[in-house]
Amino acid sequence: MPQVLSTILYVLLFILCLSILIMIHELGHFTAAKIFKVYVMEYSIGFGPALIHKKRKTGETYFSLRVIPFGGYVSMYGEGVELPEGQVIEESRSLEKAKAWKRAIILAAGVTMNAVLALNLFFIYNVACSNKQLYLRNMTIAEGSKAEAAGLVTKDVIAIDTEIDENTEEWYVKENTTYYLLDNAATIKYTDSTTETVYAFIDTKDIKNFTDIQINRFIVLFSTKEATADNKLKVDFGKQVPYNATFVSVTIDFKTVTKWDDKGEKGVEFASHPIEIMNSEGALEDFGYSLYLQVNKPLPFFKAIGQSFVDFGESSLLIFRALGTLFTKDTWNSLGGIIAIGFQSTSVLQNFGIGKYIYLWGALSVNLAIINLLPFPGLDGYQLVVLAIESITKKKIPNKVKTIVSIVGLGLLFTFMIVLVVKDIITYLF
Repeated sequence: MPQVLSTILYVLLFILCLSILIMIHELGHFTAAKIFKVYVMEYSIGFGPALIHKKRKTGETYFSLRVIPFGGYVSMYGEGVELPEGQVIEESRSLEKAKAWKRAIILAAGVTMNAVLALNLFFIYNVACSNKQLYLRNMTIAEGSKAEAAGLVTKDVIAIDTEIDENTEEWYVKENTTYYLLDNAATIKYTDSTTETVYAFIDTKDIKNFTDIQINRFIVLFSTKEATADNKLKVDFGKQVPYNATFVSVTIDFKTVTKWDDKGEKGVEFASHPIEIMNSEGALEDFGYSLYLQVNKPLPFFKAIGQSFVDFGESSLLIFRALGTLFTKDTWNSLGGIIAIGFQSTSVLQNFGIGKYIYLWGALSVNLAIINLLPFPGLDGYQLVVLAIESITKKKIPNKVKTIVSIVGLGLLFTFMIVLVVKDIITYLF
């Protein structure tokens, strides 16, 4: 029963958030129309039969909440909608009689409000929520793991031994930081009790996703060459040592290198941390060592403002890229409708918390703004194009033509939405 209740709550929250996006969009059209004295007959959230359809006694606009919450509209006098029988409104209050620049503002106000909402949601996320920032050359050590038992600690920073040079400025970084070697010697113990020293190399070039990785998957063993004059073993990358069943264990000696500064005198300190990376069955196991570090850190006020615009730009770029490859196989496979958005937004809330959920709805608000700017019949972008053509040519396109084109366009849009819903049902329910 609790699971059913939580599912219902997630669905209601999704509908509420989606309705807010639509409400803000239509509020832009409504507010601009009111500012320019255009007569607004109805402000509606949703389509279909009305659940609520009321207006104030002294008001002129009906406010409606309809059964299907996945859309909305503002009905204005002069955009092809007939006035109620017996009602007379001055022609000057018609949308068609408004000056072109006023009509353009009214038409663009919806996407503008979505853009403003997105920036605000990004700002809330950046300034108030914990931002998980990835530091890819840092490591995280799991509590109670073999790595922790060996003395490795979270926030240690990767440093390849060949890069270590205590005389360079790069060595002394800000904050109290510990360095550790990414690659080092390993000892293999065989079933016949013999041992061999090899080179343990962590191959990071094949790591595509630094989160939730078991680092042992990327450890490669190589033979070592003879010791050099400084008694350091050199790796022989031409002789890889394959993992096999004759191993009893593989122990890697991870070495940390800590910087210190005593009254202006700088130096480094090395420490060994041997970790056995095989279990008793001879299989590689996760020993609690990850090559990334996540830090929860809200941004300062002004930096959060700047980052909000960066987030807006990145979200815009993503939707433009998706539109550019809309009819490719990869994009189609990843494309989803309203059900997909519901599932994915719920997953974000469950797995990443309210911060990422707010960020996601900011991105969806950007998407709604850009989609509505497309010059496709039935969308705001199409009406802006028609207005531009009429303003340039000084000729009015017949209302009958505009109505037919809009109906066809809306029909295609609804058909596309239905196709996506069917695709979502097959993907998520079957």
